[in-house]
Amino acid sequence: MRRARISDSIADCPWPPAFFRSWTNGDPDAAWMHVAGDLNLATAPHLVRTLHEPRFQARLVVLDLRDLVAVDSFGVRAIVNATKRARRLGHRLVLLRGPPHVDRVFRLTASSEAVEIGDIDPIEPPVRALLQLADGDLGS
Repeated sequence: MRRARISDSIADCPWPPAFFRSWTNGDPDAAWMHVAGDLNLATAPHLVRTLHEPRFQARLVVLDLRDLVAVDSFGVRAIVNATKRARRLGHRLVLLRGPPHVDRVFRLTASSEAVEIGDIDPIEPPVRALLQLADGDLGS
């Protein structure tokens, strides 16, 4: 009997998977990842794999959660572990605060203190926000 892998179940999920879109200018100093949809048991492994790609080994990685519809404990754990890994490497992983219900999951799992969360104007272009982050001017 063949066991189902998590990746086998993604295509059959009744909910939309997380959508990842990224931006980088090839510079090793900064990268941006936009996450939308659901970040959960089925989609968190994709986030982990994506964050291990060379383009996301930048000194500053911004994980934009503003369009995240839902996150479960698996998604939160993936983000917290990625934050710990970045810190071990001397890098920063900064989250752009998601909707209130996403932010609430971070508080309920006591993970808010383990990650760096910032806020920007919803229409702020990624380049300007990255410059603010690099200067440490992003409010949290």
